[in-house]
Amino acid sequence: MRWTSTRVAQVLGTAPPAAAEFTGIATDSRTVRPGELFVALVGPRFDGHGFVAEAAERGARGAVVRRGTPVVPGLAWFEVEDTLRALGALARERRREVPGPVVAVTGSNGKTATKAMLAAALGTRWRAHATRENLNNLVGVPLTILAAPEDTEALVVECGASLPGELARLRQIVEPSVGVVTNVAPAHLEGFGSLEAVLREKVSLLEGVPVAVVGQRPPELAQAAGRLAARVVSAGLAPGATLAPDHWHVGEEGRPVLTVRGIRVALPVAGRHQAENAMMALAVAIELGLDLGAVAGALAGVQLPHGRLEILKVEDRVIIHDAYNANPASLAAALETAQSLKGNRPLVVLVGSMLELGPASAALHEEMADRIVALEPHLVGAVGEFVGPLLQRGLGARLVTAADAEALGRAVAPLLSGGELILLKASRGVALERAIPYLTGGESCSITC
Repeated sequence: MRWTSTRVAQVLGTAPPAAAEFTGIATDSRTVRPGELFVALVGPRFDGHGFVAEAAERGARGAVVRRGTPVVPGLAWFEVEDTLRALGALARERRREVPGPVVAVTGSNGKTATKAMLAAALGTRWRAHATRENLNNLVGVPLTILAAPEDTEALVVECGASLPGELARLRQIVEPSVGVVTNVAPAHLEGFGSLEAVLREKVSLLEGVPVAVVGQRPPELAQAAGRLAARVVSAGLAPGATLAPDHWHVGEEGRPVLTVRGIRVALPVAGRHQAENAMMALAVAIELGLDLGAVAGALAGVQLPHGRLEILKVEDRVIIHDAYNANPASLAAALETAQSLKGNRPLVVLVGSMLELGPASAALHEEMADRIVALEPHLVGAVGEFVGPLLQRGLGARLVTAADAEALGRAVAPLLSGGELILLKASRGVALERAIPYLTGGESCSITC
């Protein structure tokens, strides 16, 4: 879109500076391109106001800054109370230029996979732009929208939150025509305090949204959504959903196959929970009047980011790399997938801390330790908060503990004899993927999903 100093001033509610036109909007002074408008954000470990002059040297044509910031000559100058809110306002203006549907996605689990499936589905009719990586917070969401190419016809925006009120702010920026809540489970309890508070936060994305598509966990999710959205469609695999498959099963290598309204949908990703994510995307597709045959074809080629239930094959060993993040529900899903895939293989489970669970953390790690042991794995490796609970469960020589992911990989590697199925699951801060090179013997991995 065309950003002029007059338009920016109108959006931000400031006095217009001298006439200027901007080629884009940037927040990182190191990557500013000539002609861009630099927004000086402030974070826990940085303050963009200290880099306005650097942005100008790199060719910035204007700057959005906190009131009272010393003027840098040569820049169109926009003073605001809060530069983060200013970034959101600029993104909202860009969003209003999108002629087609704008879908916002949140949930405790499955946001990124569902987002990828939605982008594939919408791409069968529109030029769709979607969140890249996990840019789903109050900075990432505006940057996602502002990065949309000029010819974008539809948006799929992933929205996350770790503190109360963040999703309501994101809703005001995204102004979704369709809101999606995949599920609500214990996650970010450190910030929210309780599962009930997580539910309130997640559904706050749906206030005033014309159509909400929600999952089936917990059962009260649809009712909570119904108090805020104009219309609610529930989607899932269990009876009672507004949209459920005619039938479904888990096929080769754990990949779900569904039939929905007579159309066969074969997913290239493993796990029963991916079938639930696909039902979200299919429900949105139906609401938007898309051709289900075309959508099924698009879903058959969908690709997820690394670290989300990737299946890696090295010689006769299979590794399930699901170490991008973890909470109790996603760990349970990963364990279920591992159990379904192992066949006659020895099962090895490597786990690390589930972070940001607040006061419930110890009890939730105890509960999940019981689930791990119930699978009777050949070997268990643990770091962080799982060490204590697993030490108490009498695994003996079947348990290996270590101080960090690399040490765990080094300790486990000599105990592997070949043919194992190895699951890695932990929160992002654990970086459990650092164990993988030790488990593969330095061999390159073949990513099959």
